[in-house]
Amino acid sequence: MSQRRLPVYLILDCSESMIGESIASVQKGVDLLLRQLRSDPHALETAYVSVITFHATAQQVVPLSELTEVQAPRLEVRPGTSLGAAFKLLRDCIHREVRKTTTAQKGDYRPIVFLLTDGQPTDDWAAVKKAIGQVTNPRIANMYAIGCGDDVDFTMLHEACDAVFRLDEMTPEKLKKLFIWLSASVQSASVAAGGSGGDKAGGVDLTKKPAEVEQVTPGMYHHDGTPRQVFLKSYCSQKRRPFLIRYRYLDDEEYYVATAVYPLESFVDSGVKFEVPPINSSMLMGVPPCPYCGNESGGVCGCGGIMCAPSQLPATVRCPHCLQSVEMAESDGDFTINQSAG
Repeated sequence: MSQRRLPVYLILDCSESMIGESIASVQKGVDLLLRQLRSDPHALETAYVSVITFHATAQQVVPLSELTEVQAPRLEVRPGTSLGAAFKLLRDCIHREVRKTTTAQKGDYRPIVFLLTDGQPTDDWAAVKKAIGQVTNPRIANMYAIGCGDDVDFTMLHEACDAVFRLDEMTPEKLKKLFIWLSASVQSASVAAGGSGGDKAGGVDLTKKPAEVEQVTPGMYHHDGTPRQVFLKSYCSQKRRPFLIRYRYLDDEEYYVATAVYPLESFVDSGVKFEVPPINSSMLMGVPPCPYCGNESGGVCGCGGIMCAPSQLPATVRCPHCLQSVEMAESDGDFTINQSAG
């Protein structure tokens, strides 16, 4: 008779809004969770782990495997937050990997799912609703969501998950405490799986929940639909290398202010088209220096491509997007700018 397993699925948001310190801290958190579980004999015996990541698409980067065989995947950010695709892939993975009870033996314990996300879905809402139905009717796992920051639709998460939590900031220290708590919950579930309450194993351990993690009840937070962040993909006009600019919404001022800029390894175009409307330049305040050449201005080519601009204008530059020569000059009027999916 085969050993009954406790399947644990991590669903991790790897959208562009996670770029920088956030994705690096989640990477360390996954490493920490695996190390802690491997040090626990109960978890080592029963817990099996899988990792699903999502951005423009969703992918199972670690199939359901015993702890001794799991290697933490390298997490990379990409455009998009396709949460519906992640739920659909979760359903397919659970149906394929989790052993069902038969007349000959008991199946695996009910899977535990931890979802970590920092934004609203970019896939079609009807597809998200359908995907939620596929994991909740019938409910195929004990599902817990952790929403990070101010751009999360907690109402939607409550439709899909048994319990929803909020982390206000994705700092390294707070994410470390979050993953310590998640690993402790899996360890507690592993102990329960080995005892008389095995069939009920799978709840998060609220007694060990860090103070930084807030449990969210339905109706506690309402998202008005206004994106709290804007992302622009730009190129260095001199070195033709890509970077991402982050803007954050100021409620009191009702505009977005530049807060950070991130070099990109490559300009990733997944081929998936998102319905992200352009934004008017009057809504954006500030231009961070180009991370490659230090230019402190930006411009938009007639092709729609964004690039850094020389400080001395007017100037002629070659657009890194369409490779045409462009005359750049100061503008007094407003213009539209294409957003990235974030």
